[in-house]
Amino acid sequence: MKIWFVSMECAGIAEAGGVKNVTFSLCKEFAELGHKVTLFIPVFKCSSFAMLDYIQYLNDEVTVELCGKKEEVRYTLAKSSCGNFDVVLINNHVFSEKESIYTYTEHEQALDPLHVRGNGHLDSLYMDILFQKAVVAYGSLIQKSEIPDILHCQDASTAVLPAFIEQKKCFKKTQTVVTIHNAGPFYHHEFTSLGEAAWYTGLATELLEKSMNKKTVEPFLIAANSNAKITTVSEDYAKELTEPQNADFTDGLSPIFAAMKTEIKGITNGFDFDRYNPAVKEESKLPFEFNPEKADLEGKLKCRKFFIQNIVNTDNFNATGIKKYGRLECSPEYTKEIYIAYHGRITSQKGVEVLAKAIPAVLETFPNVRFVIAGQGEPRYEMDFIHLCDDFYGKVTFMNGYNQAVVRLATASSDFIVLPSFFEPCGLEDFIGQVFGTVPIAHKTGGLNKIIDGKTGFLYNKNTPECLIAKLSQILMIKELKPFIISKIIKAGALSVRKDYLWKTVIQKKYVPFFKEIMKKSKD
Repeated sequence: MKIWFVSMECAGIAEAGGVKNVTFSLCKEFAELGHKVTLFIPVFKCSSFAMLDYIQYLNDEVTVELCGKKEEVRYTLAKSSCGNFDVVLINNHVFSEKESIYTYTEHEQALDPLHVRGNGHLDSLYMDILFQKAVVAYGSLIQKSEIPDILHCQDASTAVLPAFIEQKKCFKKTQTVVTIHNAGPFYHHEFTSLGEAAWYTGLATELLEKSMNKKTVEPFLIAANSNAKITTVSEDYAKELTEPQNADFTDGLSPIFAAMKTEIKGITNGFDFDRYNPAVKEESKLPFEFNPEKADLEGKLKCRKFFIQNIVNTDNFNATGIKKYGRLECSPEYTKEIYIAYHGRITSQKGVEVLAKAIPAVLETFPNVRFVIAGQGEPRYEMDFIHLCDDFYGKVTFMNGYNQAVVRLATASSDFIVLPSFFEPCGLEDFIGQVFGTVPIAHKTGGLNKIIDGKTGFLYNKNTPECLIAKLSQILMIKELKPFIISKIIKAGALSVRKDYLWKTVIQKKYVPFFKEIMKKSKD
């Protein structure tokens, strides 16, 4: 098969959220299976070319008409050295002036107060449509034999592409797939009105009207109404997206999908084990090696000592991208305390307010517990964790920001990782925890349902501080009174990732049959 993957981000090139890992792994694994793979991605100021070889700048320049303007777009061709897939880089000043893919940075805010750190780009819709129209325009520069069989769009920022493709004869045999990575509020990239959608896209009014969610026009609905196949990142999330009662956490989208009887294919994301394998330091980026699958956790304890001595409790800490708060009081052997981590975005979706309210009660009942928080996001929730570091000095630390080595150590050093998301399309941190021998404790929702309660981790039903406190208390008692149960869960969790969720396995068993099926139906 010839497959084009279209994404705003990809690990090793331009990175933001979890989409980067999915994009890279899909490209890498499909290419290794012998398929002809091409990734389309814009060039941002933050982009890296370190993993790209055979870079070739095309002389051809195309003009994209958008919002009454003419944008000149150039293409750069390359080959990924980490996966043997082709890369087409989209060059335009609209992308190259951005220091981050979706939101403004602190430096950009200093240059322009209107560009508030953490807020989405003011011209994000312009960026989305320019990118997608540039992909379509590339089709006019290549031979007919290079046109893809499958064009796979990653999330809302590329979801209008199937509608553009339908208008081009050269793509008449191309099947389009749009994957919803997150349908929560703020992830839809919606147009605020019918007029705005028409102004940006130039699409037919009839199509845009069919794709409305109240007053807004939804890219995901444009895709569904343009014969695209809709997928999402876990089987359970696919069900949630078509259940009318989930209107709140889909921002009104699920009742519309239900009314349209939209078929959404759920394929649980795989895991790129080779990028986290704790038995190989070069892959895990951890200072010591260990293997939870073989109950070898000596290196995990060494990682904990290193993390606390050299990061948490040192005055000479200076890791790029991290502001450190709090310290941890520990026994000399570092084994008498129980460490609970949280790593992820500090946002309402992730249930961080639930966690912040639960921490005081847990610490008052279990004085030997220590909390390790890592992440960045909404300032009001960041302040909650900063205050907890002060109120419970010696028992809470907060690594505010992102640094790969630091956040991996935060998870690998802990006994448990708590994931109190109100909704979670798939979840990656539970995988990382299991691979690092850190048992996940998660709210039973969406993709987190892949955790088998009591066997590969723990789940709880109602996402309130009281229910989380009760679940944590239960698990902490098990850890203290029946540690052998936790040891079994550690081993089972690590083994389950390798057995069931490697990307190669997911692609061979799920994606390849799905792509072949939709290609066959198109021929019939």
